[in-house]
Amino acid sequence: MSTKVIANVIAKRVPILIAFTVAFVFFVLLSAPQPVRALEYQGRIDTRYQLQAGDNTTDNDIFQYHYLELSFLKNMTFLWNGGLRKDLDGKINEVTSDGKEKTDISFRGLPDAVNSDQTLEYRIYTAYLMYKQERYGALVGRYNPYDYEFSQFDGLMFWASPLEWLKIEGFGGKPWHYGYVSNLNYYWDEGELILGAGADFLFKKDKLKLSLRYLYLKEKTQLDTLVGEASDTYLSSDHLSKARMTYAFSPSLNTGLILSFLNTKPRNLQTWASGTLDRFLITYSFNYSMQFIDISDISDRLTQYSAFLTSSHPYLSVSGDLSKNFADIFNLDGFLNDIELELNYEHRQPLEQGDQSMFNQQYDQFRIGSIVSTKSNWSLQLFYNFILTTGLQNDIDSVGGEIAKKWEKLVVQLGSSYYANKYETNYTQTVMEDSFYAQEYYLKLKCLLSRSFDLSFKAAYENAKLTSLTSTEKINDEVDYAPMTELFSEPRNYFQFDIRTGYRF
Repeated sequence: MSTKVIANVIAKRVPILIAFTVAFVFFVLLSAPQPVRALEYQGRIDTRYQLQAGDNTTDNDIFQYHYLELSFLKNMTFLWNGGLRKDLDGKINEVTSDGKEKTDISFRGLPDAVNSDQTLEYRIYTAYLMYKQERYGALVGRYNPYDYEFSQFDGLMFWASPLEWLKIEGFGGKPWHYGYVSNLNYYWDEGELILGAGADFLFKKDKLKLSLRYLYLKEKTQLDTLVGEASDTYLSSDHLSKARMTYAFSPSLNTGLILSFLNTKPRNLQTWASGTLDRFLITYSFNYSMQFIDISDISDRLTQYSAFLTSSHPYLSVSGDLSKNFADIFNLDGFLNDIELELNYEHRQPLEQGDQSMFNQQYDQFRIGSIVSTKSNWSLQLFYNFILTTGLQNDIDSVGGEIAKKWEKLVVQLGSSYYANKYETNYTQTVMEDSFYAQEYYLKLKCLLSRSFDLSFKAAYENAKLTSLTSTEKINDEVDYAPMTELFSEPRNYFQFDIRTGYRF
């Protein structure tokens, strides 16, 4: 970016930054003068190198994350969370002579989608100045407010508790995009705006909690286009509203309900019950959830709203978990100090049976697992998964687990994990990623070299039978579909090596 462009960008922001700063200072001055106190700080720097290999290619990336928190006046805090990233080999969409993808497109994440030229980039995830009293507070800067569905913004937020049972809050500013600094010139003058407000109510000695949330997002986005065609941009306006209610009958029974809307259409419904039966050393949970909207309902765009979907298409899910500790049955005063049994069940299906497809599947998953640990800090986890599928996949069973050992300064974990459905919004700006029936094998090590310095390593191999990546290959004899090279892939196998160092101060 040229010096002239940078100057213009800064000039356009000065009035808004001054307005936010003046409002914040005025708010602080309403309080009684506070005595200066000694500077208190804490922070951490993490450096990470990642190598991925598979799908006919490799990918090398290096990251560094910075966290800093300063307390320099009474009730005044400054927080910074940012990251530096560099792709060491770049990404180009190419295919081999037999039509297979030979580059690392399947390793693309959200950073790659908005940084196609692979420049060295620095992103500020959070950076704000906060003033907080017992009954009220405010902050100015970049922030991601809790419970507002991925509503990162640059602006001002305030909150107050005028009554013991009531808290109100509000915020406004510019929506924060995932791009780095040069994207500001692309988005800033487009009339984008984000506003939010909420209220929390406590009743019956805090047993009953009710939360209301509203979010308005006006952002530059894209119109639907066919794969390979240029996207048309426009300024979208969306409203998100949500109500959450929880009631704690007792330690053995806690219940909750969430209902949200995108504009006037229901977005999702979730209800649950959980608790602990102390007498029997049993914990349990039951969950019912429905997603009503389709990815197409929010256009072919990677918006802040697409990130809160848990699947590409409408579905419903019913699940239950039960765990039992056997300390009340077995004598655990000797070599063993913990024995637990876990039972899990999940039923998932499209909201309408006519919507069943490779990326909106129906299955019943049964899982049984156990955890055993010793007083010498050895632990063993074992599980068995059985997935009864409908129509589009073969029935699947899987065995896995983890063995781990913890020393004073070293932790070693060797094991495997398994999932039937995994949804990630990290593929490109127009296509989400769904993965199904994937088994991962891993080795993890973490070493605490000193009180401030640690080192960790992970090596993993994953096999996924279906992902929404790039291929024309069939998965098995029970799957019948026409090739759609931009939307899904052959079974995916890849290796990943991850090395991290962290310094805390």
